[in-house]
Amino acid sequence: MKEIQNKKISSMAEIFINFLSFILLGIVATAVGIIFFQVINKYFPDILSLTYRGYEFSTFNASAIHYSIASLVVGFPLYVWALWFWFRSFRGSKDLEESRLSKWLTYIVLLIASVTVIGDLITVIYNFLSGEFGARFLLKALVILVISVFIFIFYFLERKKIQYKKDVSPTLFTVLLILASLIAVSAVILGFVAGGTPFEARLRKFDLERTRNLQELSSCVSAFAYDNERLPVSLDELKNNARYNYCSRIADPETKKEYGYSVISKNEFNLCGEFNLSNLDEVQGIGYYDNWQRHDVGQNCQKQTVTFGKPLPLEKNAPLQPLPAR
Repeated sequence: MKEIQNKKISSMAEIFINFLSFILLGIVATAVGIIFFQVINKYFPDILSLTYRGYEFSTFNASAIHYSIASLVVGFPLYVWALWFWFRSFRGSKDLEESRLSKWLTYIVLLIASVTVIGDLITVIYNFLSGEFGARFLLKALVILVISVFIFIFYFLERKKIQYKKDVSPTLFTVLLILASLIAVSAVILGFVAGGTPFEARLRKFDLERTRNLQELSSCVSAFAYDNERLPVSLDELKNNARYNYCSRIADPETKKEYGYSVISKNEFNLCGEFNLSNLDEVQGIGYYDNWQRHDVGQNCQKQTVTFGKPLPLEKNAPLQPLPAR
């Protein structure tokens, strides 16, 4: 820190730490919000929300929870350390003055928190008047409200102590730290409960790979049927055809076993895969899904219909279908 007219100004290191604390605050607040939002999406689903809101914001997403947990685990301790460093700088010197940049950054954060609180309350009332009010809207509004009010209260006390040199009891900051820690820990615990453990995340990746394999294998069988005007008797038949030989190497990524295949009719077949976990709560709603993207735990089979290169011949003695009446 350097001295100007008998006043000490914050050093560049202190300004840097203060600026870093605001970046970490954004990371932590966003991570907490996403975790609680995803928990609400999972345990308070609303099919009507998909008709007027973006699909990705209205349904549960385990990957978003895992990323937010990682952000919170790294960002929250660093944020606490940055604040401790910032307060320590002003603890031993009453003559220390913060820079204009630090003041502007702080008031910008307070402005954003204030606007968020006001906008959140407007959204709640608007949803109520529009007939879209429900438990999930109330809970999400409450999450935003708590985060914004918490930030506003903390920086209100911080301004009172740092800028205006008022006497603020350290007990208040200690209580806020304990509450913030409880919120962060609760978010991590709820995130693991809703999004699953790292072991479950690995099983989910295996299931995602199975979905891709089954879709690719279905395309292989359909291409074979189109070229040969018939379905393959078994998946082993693909090995004897140089064009589709690569398809025969598609197997379960975890067990290395072949996927289940059976012929139903001349132009229909079944493909089956064994999945570790259910993702029905992640892809709930009214959207359209590719084959096997929406699956339950255990064996899941999908019936596929193929198109041949030439029209199918009529079966022997099959009755002719009458023309539709005009």
